[in-house]
Amino acid sequence: MKDLSSPLYSLTVGEYIDLSKEAFAQEAKKLLTNTDGTFGRSKTNNDIIFVEEVQELTGYKKSTIYSKVCRFEMPVISKRRPLTFSRKDIMNWLKDGKPTVIDIEVKDHLSKT
Repeated sequence: MKDLSSPLYSLTVGEYIDLSKEAFAQEAKKLLTNTDGTFGRSKTNNDIIFVEEVQELTGYKKSTIYSKVCRFEMPVISKRRPLTFSRKDIMNWLKDGKPTVIDIEVKDHLSKT
């Protein structure tokens, strides 16, 4: 694609395909040259983890994690599919002795007052 100033709607099908391939190649190169080891995850979202990573951190089975989330015994960001957790919250939860979510909220509330 030689002329980048032309509007997108004026491109031919071939030019659009070439432009798409070029854009995809640039994004793939960015992801592959990411040096922080996250392989495509941006630095802003590296705190977000899923059930498989929580299994590795805690040693719990997947069914145990689901039941702890349902009983509000484990901090979770989103209970929808897929379950999402904060790595920082899980690590703090493990460090604090695995308190329930209600205990954590009470402690936060008492420390603010």
